[in-house]
Amino acid sequence: MSRERFPFRFGAYSCQIIIDGREMRPINTLTSSVSPQILGEQLRQYGYSPTEVVVDFNILFLDTSRNLVLIDSGWGCCNPKMQGRLVSNLHDAGFKPEDVDMVVLTHGDRDHLGGLLNAEGKLVFPYASYLMSQTAWDYYNAEATLARLPSDYADFYRMLLPQVKENLRLAEAETEFIPGLTLLPAPGHRPGHCVVRLTLGGKHLLHMADTVGHPILMLHPEWRWPFDSAPEQAAETRKQLLSWASENQAMLFGSHLPFPGLGTIQPHESGWLWQPVEL
Repeated sequence: MSRERFPFRFGAYSCQIIIDGREMRPINTLTSSVSPQILGEQLRQYGYSPTEVVVDFNILFLDTSRNLVLIDSGWGCCNPKMQGRLVSNLHDAGFKPEDVDMVVLTHGDRDHLGGLLNAEGKLVFPYASYLMSQTAWDYYNAEATLARLPSDYADFYRMLLPQVKENLRLAEAETEFIPGLTLLPAPGHRPGHCVVRLTLGGKHLLHMADTVGHPILMLHPEWRWPFDSAPEQAAETRKQLLSWASENQAMLFGSHLPFPGLGTIQPHESGWLWQPVEL
């Protein structure tokens, strides 16, 4: 089994999880809700490193037989510390960027849409349509937002967004964009942050995007994740989605969970225990 791709089927859809990159961070990037000692003990207890956090950048790719759908696009070449591996891994799976006909953007952070542009500033997926929430689009297009960002970030958005706009669909609420695939608001992480629900044959797969940054936040969904713009709202969203997933026995996928970021949850004390698929 490739450590770069994880193929699986969900109903009639052929799916792949593709890793775009990996980063190691200290555990204090996980939460400030408890002391480092308590956090380290919890991480050790549940089988995670008590000293560092593995942050994977996972991307879900779907072949519906009618559409090739990419949910987010990774870093691309906009992060000098990490060259995104999405395109090379797509090639290895037998697909070219020109084959992709839809890109769904869960939100506007550069590790989710940086892969839309190549080193020359041109669209990587030239024949794709794009889907994004209206709130996210308005936020990243606002000059007030761009003025608060570092100049290279602002320049990136000014270069990207006009090119995407030509083939862009904006969603203002829950939106089914392909049979079985629905974009859902999931507020708290960033303005306009969304998740994607896949429902086929009465079974569910929930792409959580950045709702849950690490499995320990499933066990303690009330803990704050420092990368959330509105931490209290994000925590409430996390509880609601995890509760729904547990009640509906849904598969879960997380953009930054340990690769392949796919698994299920079981109720455990005041939260939920992550049960990843076996590689």
